[in-house]
Amino acid sequence: MPPRTFEVGSITREALSQLPPAWARTLEQARSTWAEFLPRARIILTISSANQGAPTLTLVPPGFDPAKPVTVQTHFHGDATSIAAAAGPHTGNIKEQLLRDPQRVWVLPEAKGNVGLGNTNWNNVKDQAGTTRDALAGAGVIETSATTYVVSAHSSGGRAIAAAMTSGTLQADQLVLLDCLFEREQGPGANTAILSAVKKGGLAQVKDVVIVATGSYPGERDDQLIAAGGGKVRKEELVPRQGISNHEAAARHHLVPKSAPPSS
Repeated sequence: MPPRTFEVGSITREALSQLPPAWARTLEQARSTWAEFLPRARIILTISSANQGAPTLTLVPPGFDPAKPVTVQTHFHGDATSIAAAAGPHTGNIKEQLLRDPQRVWVLPEAKGNVGLGNTNWNNVKDQAGTTRDALAGAGVIETSATTYVVSAHSSGGRAIAAAMTSGTLQADQLVLLDCLFEREQGPGANTAILSAVKKGGLAQVKDVVIVATGSYPGERDDQLIAAGGGKVRKEELVPRQGISNHEAAARHHLVPKSAPPSS
């Protein structure tokens, strides 16, 4: 099925009523959450087979200049939220970045079945690179040799990173792991899958991996990934935020991490 695209800011009520309920909910939620940026920013909803039919939002900032180099950040959310949640841990940070960095385009894939159901199931991540490519094409953003790709995940979004690495579809110059090296209660989870993929060369195309941990899982998991990463993996100290948990602060403060230190 070819990708389908919808302009969040201009879709008519008639067109909205003809969409499947899950798509319509995402679109209406996105229009409300990002209303302060409309129409200065372009906000596109894309449905493509690369994301197994789950919606993807693309946010093109105000002031975006297609003639300048572009950074594309694909972000996978955690539990109990969605790509357009007004109170999502990622939302406030992205809003700040939209104003701060007009050349950073955001691609926000949804978890299958998540909208309105509270079911964060990342089994739909079969082709991360393809999902990003379809989203950018739907927004009219042209990829070039100067495009920089960032892929980030918060909490259970780490399962999406694991799936992309396992399928060989991860497209990232920088990988940002925001408190997401967890295991499942019933067996191996994202941590085991990511570590296994790294040991098999899953970071071959990645230049920089940033871990932001909050102490909510054993610290040796960070150490194991750093050791397996061949010098590409570094740890960024958490910046706490009064009034929210450290787990939420990982996404709230570190979605765009500090620059890597210069190599010696």
